[in-house]
Amino acid sequence: MRIRTQCRDCGLPFNERLLAGGELVCPKCGATRAVAAEGWSERQVNACPICGCSHLYRQRDFNRGLGCLLVAVGAVLVPWTYGLSLILLSLVDLWLYRRLRDAVVCYRCDTVYRDARPATGQDDFDLLKHDVLKYGKSWQEVEEIEARRGLSSDG
Repeated sequence: MRIRTQCRDCGLPFNERLLAGGELVCPKCGATRAVAAEGWSERQVNACPICGCSHLYRQRDFNRGLGCLLVAVGAVLVPWTYGLSLILLSLVDLWLYRRLRDAVVCYRCDTVYRDARPATGQDDFDLLKHDVLKYGKSWQEVEEIEARRGLSSDG
């Protein structure tokens, strides 16, 4: 399975092929991380083999830089195409959206599993769940912050 992850020591993002019971080695600093053998297969991930988190979400496997470039090119060409470039590139974007598959992403370590099919219960990104799992906030803290925001916006 192809993944994109980040080194815990030096922060370098890198692509790798995941093998059960193997290790991930950072190409920059040489730091290693063990890969768990359980919780995943070549087609599906139920628990992150890198950090052990069982909370995963789905997203389209699309290069965000390319998406921004498409929008920028369409916007630059607007004066000469009378806006038709935006319509054309919107159709290209729709075609890519329908053609590309979903990838599975871990909330805690942000590892992207490109060849995995999302399982049931792996829905779209949830910011509240992300903050709780990634930054160690408790559900109660988040609810208190949201309650304070609701009170302050009314007054």
